[in-house]
Amino acid sequence: FKDGKDEQTQAIYKSLMETDPSAPEHKVAWAKYYKDVEDTITANAELVKGGNPAVAISTKTPGNMDGNRDATWMYNARMHPVVPYAIRGAIWNQCYSSMFEGIHYYHRLHSLIRGWREMWAAPKLPVYFHQLYAPGANDGLSLNDMGEMRLGFWLARDIPNVGMACQIDITGDIHYSDKALPGKRLALHALKNQYPSTTLRAGGKAKDIVADGPMFKSYEVKGDKLTVTLDFAEGGLLVGKAIRGQTIDGPISITNGEEQVTLFYLADKDRVWHRAKMKIASENVELSASGVTEPRGVAYGCNGIGDLPNLYNRAMLPLAPFITYDHKLVSSKPMSPDIQAWPDSPIKVAGVEVDLSTVGLKYEYRKMPLLSNQFRDNAVLQAGQPIVIRGSALHDSGVEATGKAEITFSFAPSTGSGQAPSTGSTGSQQAGSGQAGIEQTIPVTPGMKEWQVTVPAMEASAEPKTLNVTFTIDGELAHERVCTNIVIGDVWYIAAPGGVIGSPAAKPDSAVRMMTRKSKEERASRPRRFNVSTSNSPDSRFASVWEPADGFAAALGQRLKARTGRPVGIVLMQSSAGKGVVEPALKSWIDWEYLDRTPSLMADYEQLAGLRPGTKYYEANVRRYVDAWKRYWGEYIPALMNTKAVPDGIAWGTYPTLGGAVTTEASQVYNVMVSPFTPGSFRGIIFLANQQMVADDEGPYFGEQMSALANCWKEKFGCEDPQFIYTVPGKTLAPKITPPGKIKGRSTGVEISSWSDWDKVIEAAVSGAGE
Repeated sequence: FKDGKDEQTQAIYKSLMETDPSAPEHKVAWAKYYKDVEDTITANAELVKGGNPAVAISTKTPGNMDGNRDATWMYNARMHPVVPYAIRGAIWNQCYSSMFEGIHYYHRLHSLIRGWREMWAAPKLPVYFHQLYAPGANDGLSLNDMGEMRLGFWLARDIPNVGMACQIDITGDIHYSDKALPGKRLALHALKNQYPSTTLRAGGKAKDIVADGPMFKSYEVKGDKLTVTLDFAEGGLLVGKAIRGQTIDGPISITNGEEQVTLFYLADKDRVWHRAKMKIASENVELSASGVTEPRGVAYGCNGIGDLPNLYNRAMLPLAPFITYDHKLVSSKPMSPDIQAWPDSPIKVAGVEVDLSTVGLKYEYRKMPLLSNQFRDNAVLQAGQPIVIRGSALHDSGVEATGKAEITFSFAPSTGSGQAPSTGSTGSQQAGSGQAGIEQTIPVTPGMKEWQVTVPAMEASAEPKTLNVTFTIDGELAHERVCTNIVIGDVWYIAAPGGVIGSPAAKPDSAVRMMTRKSKEERASRPRRFNVSTSNSPDSRFASVWEPADGFAAALGQRLKARTGRPVGIVLMQSSAGKGVVEPALKSWIDWEYLDRTPSLMADYEQLAGLRPGTKYYEANVRRYVDAWKRYWGEYIPALMNTKAVPDGIAWGTYPTLGGAVTTEASQVYNVMVSPFTPGSFRGIIFLANQQMVADDEGPYFGEQMSALANCWKEKFGCEDPQFIYTVPGKTLAPKITPPGKIKGRSTGVEISSWSDWDKVIEAAVSGAGE
């Protein structure tokens, strides 16, 4: 990277020098980092003294320390150990990891090849690389990162002693769907250039191999026709297509091919691209397009080709994609005087209506968690209590919007069309179907992370309501959530460790709705604020949704509905079960702030408090973390450099982390399956204990830990005193079991003699439902 001239490459080189303990940049950068940490600790003391929340230190350390995909890591571990082992040349196979670098990948290839040649002391070392394949068949036209990455490959042919094998007609996901053909195309370059005197089985010498597919050279315009001249098209062109699953001998030529090629586009002075018809003229291609009278630009295969009919030379090597206008290459971003940045985003294509959700702000903010988990289509919201409806005011990545951001909120009975009423000014009320609606406009201020609106208590009703929330930036819509068919009734939260809940005889019931965990994860080290799933996309297949209840949720809900006549919603959060699965301990369901309320969990509290700014344990942990970094650079790295081996024997090595001293699993289930619903309005809470919670010690700490859990949940949910029902293993299940102490408000302990005493739990819930 050191000889790179562009800003990105120089920035990477600077980060590498900050990692090298022998470089002056390292000493300067790390001294500043240590000082910044100390300044944060000092500032926190003043913040806490003034009653303000403390802030976290930055754990973004100097250098390329972001994990094993950061600059040079793969080289250091996989390639440097074999330097200077004699090699004839190198073949580089890039997959999708760098696809978002776009045209800047050009500089990456220069750095990669320059570095290899320097390390092997072989300035003319031949290196052959492919031009990235396509994820599927697509004859559209756009300026996308993957397409521009292919342009980066194509431009990198300016490096001496390299070759590029175009693979645009091969599909794949993370890997090629066909691996033999790409290997053959790369091998052609090595055979031709490194083994020219080799006699081929098909006859002739390797020096005569055609290793390159056709590539754009220039174009000429005559009237409404544009003729493209190509390199590496000797002997003429033909139309062919790849055969999926074909082995080393694909692709094949096809008859009447010119009529089937749909990959060319022409543009005139209005910069609108039109699909073109083509005709092969020996080694050239003649193009014309309806709607284009004076062509100024031509494009081919920018979205990938896959198994669509496309152009090949006589060696059956595919034409590389390109896009050019006014005789200059085109990119979405400025790069050099020879490449023009296209002014339109997205690129305009005749006859193609742009889906606005796939471009601009709406696409950029498509995963914004504008509403928390509970608020979706078909939701049941608690009657008789104020309801806090909330969500994020930040981009999915946690970044504040640039510009004037606003959130508009509307909640009201659904109209006849099923659409939410239009939003109005802050605090306006709208009548409808006997129950008032509420509308607000919420300015997003600097530093604001979340928004919330408290909806006044409503009567139970099966009349559907609509929730509409929008997020705008400078008046432009960035994200919108419309949740329909919301009803008001009784909502119960049930925590069910895996393997505890069976399926009592109850059929699915559309009048009783439930929300379950669909995410594969059930534990996390940090609380999730808005979603059970790691993905914040509302359309994710792992997102929790409201659906007709079945099993235990249906059995309970049907009994409750029969007792009260109200709609019923069950939030059923159940951990995993099955062979080899270790059930979570009771402490895993308790928020970290409440662990110190029980002596048996004080050690767990101290560990987790070490990650929370403002506690005395945090400052101590930060100082441990800084000391660990100083030992790392002062002892660990010198030992590694002296012995050429990592001191701890771990393949990738290790480095200090702020959470390095944390070993507890406390709070991890709470973070995933409880935190996203806080604050939340519930009629009742049910916690079902499982065998693992008393398996190790037979239950002497069960009582104090259940008390901490119950009080934690009641305070965190923040609703009017919900009934808290919990199961207590009997003496036959846990001989040393202890009862909970003081639980605030209403609570009912249900003693069970087997882990499937469902009837007792349902009866306890139903008996209190009419209170």
